[in-house]
Order: sequence, then C-alpha cells, then structure tokens
Amino acid sequence: MARVALAALLACVLALAGCASLADLGKLQQDLDAAGYNATSVNHNTTNGNSVLSIGIAMPDAVPTEEDGKKVAEIVWKKYPGEFDHLVVNMNGAILVDATPEDLTAEFGDRPAGLTEESEDGADRGGSSALTIILILAGAAVFAGLMVLLWYRGRRPPPPVAPPPGYQYQPPGGHFQYPPRPPQG
Repeated sequence: MARVALAALLACVLALAGCASLADLGKLQQDLDAAGYNATSVNHNTTNGNSVLSIGIAMPDAVPTEEDGKKVAEIVWKKYPGEFDHLVVNMNGAILVDATPEDLTAEFGDRPAGLTEESEDGADRGGSSALTIILILAGAAVFAGLMVLLWYRGRRPPPPVAPPPGYQYQPPGGHFQYPPRPPQG
C-alpha cells in the first residue's frame, strides 16, 4: 500500500513539474494553427544539455516551401517563451528549418521582450524564477516528508491478531480443542 502511494505521489509531482512547459507548447500549437499550419507534433526535448524544439507540420493539400518553413520559424521565435538550443521544422516529412538561436536572431532579429528568462541587462523577468524555485523547493520538502511518513508506517509490525473465540493455547506437543469442552474427569 505504501509503495503504491509513493508511486502515485511521485507521478503527481512529475506531472506538476511539466505543466508549465506543456502549457507553453500547447499555446505554440494554437499559434501555429491560427496561422494556418496544422501542427501535428510540437516537442521540446533536452538530451545531454542540448535542448531541441521540433515542430511537425502536415500540409496534405499543398507542397511546403522554404517560405512556409521560415514563417513557422518566425512564429516560434516571436511567440514561444521557452529557451532552446536548436529548432527543427519538419513539413510533410521534409526538414525545412534546422536553426540555432543565433541563426534565428540573424534572420528575424531579437526576440520580443519577456519571452526569455532574463532580459538583456541580466535582470530576472518579474521574479518568476525565484517564485518557481521556492515553489519547487516547498513541493520537494512536502514530498520528502510524505515519503518518510509512508516509509515509517510501512516498517511498523502489524498489530497482533486475536485468536478465534474458544481457542485454547496448548504448549508445543499438546493438542488443541475446538470448540472448548468442560474438563472430563
């Protein structure tokens, strides 16, 4: 029981951690749909410290052009609030954009204010990072406390079981009588 509760608690904590980034990806997908691009997949993956934002677009009634790829890259650059090291735009199975933030800055200019974690002068945007860190630490402390509580409760021996009514204990080698009978003799 305690292991199931721990697994459920861990799943909840991990789900809450990903909610903000999932909301950002959902908003980006809505922005692409509003611009007329059917975003079939929007993924932000980090492997070995390299963050890749990959966008899959389906255009069944048209042949995508490089201009379409640039428009999608511009929407991502101007509206997606997350940071990434690489942007890959795949349209109808063909990679049309494979760019770094430096390439995108050269193509579309600087990102709008407020999309990145820090502004150009290095200041935090509105203290949201500090609040996020505090909330994560508080959540981790509550999670650790619940884990210790569940672990401790799981280690206690179960309470003794009462014998059934009429049970008479006999020493080893003796016999048991059920139901009890009055002494004979």
